[in-house]
Amino acid sequence: MRSIGQKKLLYISVHDPHVPLTGSGARVGAFVNYLGSRYHLDLVYLDGSGQPPVPELSRKFASRVSGLASKTCVPYSQAGYFLFSPQLYREAKQRLQAERYDFIICDYGLSALYGLLLARKFNTPFIYLSHNIEFRQYMGKIGRDIRRLPLGLYMYCVERLGVKRAKYVAAISDDDAAFYTHWVDKQKLQSIPQGFDQKLFNPFYEPVRNDPRIVLFCGNFKIPTNLDVVQTVYDRILKPVLAEYPGTIFRFVGGSPPTHIQHPSMQFTGFLEDYPTALKHADVVISPMKQGWGFPTKIVESLACGKTTITTPVGARALENDYETLKRVEIEDFPKAIGAAFKAASPVSQADYPKIKARYSWDALVSRLAARIDEDVP
Repeated sequence: MRSIGQKKLLYISVHDPHVPLTGSGARVGAFVNYLGSRYHLDLVYLDGSGQPPVPELSRKFASRVSGLASKTCVPYSQAGYFLFSPQLYREAKQRLQAERYDFIICDYGLSALYGLLLARKFNTPFIYLSHNIEFRQYMGKIGRDIRRLPLGLYMYCVERLGVKRAKYVAAISDDDAAFYTHWVDKQKLQSIPQGFDQKLFNPFYEPVRNDPRIVLFCGNFKIPTNLDVVQTVYDRILKPVLAEYPGTIFRFVGGSPPTHIQHPSMQFTGFLEDYPTALKHADVVISPMKQGWGFPTKIVESLACGKTTITTPVGARALENDYETLKRVEIEDFPKAIGAAFKAASPVSQADYPKIKARYSWDALVSRLAARIDEDVP
């Protein structure tokens, strides 16, 4: 039931909120659903997830977003996603011409650009929901392809101006919020990290007993830092573990799996529609990241499912130190930590769930944004 005086929100996203293909898709969907259940919300979004939509997935997850006043889907184009979509802008403009909104909410990537243009034209304040320090993601890839430099500079200009002009900015981590204080006062900022759906990710299920044991990593392998994990496992983790525990399967879940590394104990599943089940069926979850930004979503989901989760300090960036099931170790210590988890034979624990639910369930997180909206984001 909607409340709080039926405030009206125009929600603009360059990411389809229906399909949880990535952590970003899950995040946009959670924000849209929560806010749509509380306010009058009109959604205008770009189809796909930074790539052309998959029709089968679009049909499968069509009902995932509900309770909105209206939804407008704009066809995906590469130029529209990476530069500017005139049609997305026109559709949002038409909504603003027809309705008087309390806020424009701009979610993900270059969405701040639409907030900048529309807020000025219609004198309506906008809120920017950031998933990463976007320009830094682009600039970090320049070493592999110098042609990315103009796009990185374009993103820097849009993001910096968007953060400065927005009435309120929700960063995905405390570190990202601290970076944005170079551009704006901290009173304008709040950290709303990545969350999880407690209906899907929880420790209330029958523990698995795998033979052979399964070690799981999940990530989009188009991202270089995730691709580096595969090489790290192959070079430094696989052989010591197999020497002590022959037959162990290292299972890599995620889109665009690599083809240059092959080993009978390394499995690549590709994207899985039912990732929660795959997670619950693992013995141990690992994240041997050497570098990374943003928020460690998959670690939060793993902890919510009660899995022993072994990661590097950078892999556990932004997470608290008080979880029993989270093990922070350096790369050279991963084989020993995996062996210790096997010996403990505790594939699911409920010890950390109350903490992780209170800190990172979507209901707990998105309510922070709703509280600011209810206060008119002073």
